[in-house]
This record gives sequence, structure tokens and C-alpha cells, in this order.
Amino acid sequence: MLGRFADRARSAGGRVGAIVIGEDGSEALALDPDGIYPAASVIKLPLVMTLYADAAAGRLSLEERVPVGERVDGSGVLRDLIDVAPMSLRDLAALSMTVSDNTATNRLIERIGTDRVADRLREWGCSATRLHRGMFDVERKAKGLENLMTPRETASLLMRVLRDTDAGAAPGASMMRLLGRNTDLLRLGRYLPGDVKLAHKDGWGEDPDPVNNDAGIVTARRRVIVAGFTHRVGTLVARPLLGLLGLAAAELAGAEVSLPEEMAGGA
Repeated sequence: MLGRFADRARSAGGRVGAIVIGEDGSEALALDPDGIYPAASVIKLPLVMTLYADAAAGRLSLEERVPVGERVDGSGVLRDLIDVAPMSLRDLAALSMTVSDNTATNRLIERIGTDRVADRLREWGCSATRLHRGMFDVERKAKGLENLMTPRETASLLMRVLRDTDAGAAPGASMMRLLGRNTDLLRLGRYLPGDVKLAHKDGWGEDPDPVNNDAGIVTARRRVIVAGFTHRVGTLVARPLLGLLGLAAAELAGAEVSLPEEMAGGA
């Protein structure tokens, strides 16, 4: 499946970056792994990781409450909820990760700060990943300020989550729980068998070019970390392509998989 994915990725008509890593750190696939891609909502991964790491270090309290504030468009539920009291940072994190709520994400960015996220990213060895702006910040986007990630650095963040979880560290366990409750299965989870678990964060956008990304931990007999980014690849191509990547990761994790009819033709 990994070879089939790589063949399709190379003919997708845009930029595709992907990496697949075993839980022991062994690399099974690296396709433009250090390419820098628009992050879309996958940038919420290091943001919420910073929140939990800072809470564990005593820099802030997850129980702190902040007003919901200005709603923004896109994914999530807060844009449609009017009578909402100030929310805890913990609940904002849950909304940001599970339903990719953009309003909740912006409140976290305002509270934590882009500089603090940058400090954590440097600490974690992620020199290319950048949180430059909030969700739907049209003015900063027009100035060329984009949130950026690479497949390899994204996978390294997920490896940190996995290792923290195994060590019983609260930040890792909290992140793993939220990643496992992500409700969007249009990309990596598209073709996964029901007995395969996926803990992940996805993201997408169409302005000005199509972006479809997904990164997560696939669990069957073994655990596999996978990150896939696409830029200027049409959504009707990108989503099945990332679904094939998820299926390949599941096969590597020891699951019994079969090629879906949607992907049966071609390479």
C-alpha cells in the first residue's frame, strides 16, 4: 500500500508530503518529509500541546475561564452558539481538537500567545513549524503570514505525545484522548477497518489554493505515526489519497486491509 500511495502522490498534480514512522522510530515512508506546507487546522496540534505542557509546568491553569469572544467562520460549533458563558481553557482545547473549532482555537492563541508556542516548538526541535496567526485572520493572511508545518516535524510532535502517554505524563495522555475523539474521518480515516484506531488532527482549506492535511497515530497490532500534507491538489483527489495513506499505515501496523473500490483503478 505504501508504494501505491507514493505512485499516486507523485501524479496528484500538486505538492504532496508524507511520512510514516513505526513507534520504534523506524521510517517506512518519506515523501518530501521536510517540505514546508500550509498547516490549516493541523497547527492546532502544537498549540494545544503547548497548553497542556504549560499547565503541567504550572504556568497556567486549565480551569481558567475566558470569554468566548468574537466568533469566526469555518469548522466548529461556537460560531452557532450565542448563550455561552466564559469557558475553561480545558474545554476550549477539547473543542479545538475534537471538532476543530476555530473560535475556541483563537481564544487559546490569544491566551497562550504565538511567541510561547514558538518557544515550545524550538524546545521540541521543530524549527520550520510556525504559528503566525489565528484562524480566519484575513488581514494577517493577506500580508503573507501563514501557519506552516512539515510532515517530519508533525510526526515528531505525535511521537512526543505517544512517548508521554506511555510514560504516564499528563500532557501526553490529555492529547491522546482528544486526538482519539476527532470526529472527521474524511482523510486518514476514510478507509480504515473498524478494528483500527486512529488518533489524529486534520485540516483543510480552499483559499486561495486547496489544502488537505491529516496527521495521527494508527493503532492495530502495532502503532504507526503518519502525517500527510497536500497543497494545490484538488480535494476530490487529496482526500482519497490521504485515505490511502491511512490504509497503508494500518497495514504497516498489522491490520488486514484491502484496497477500496474508490481507489482500485490506476497505479
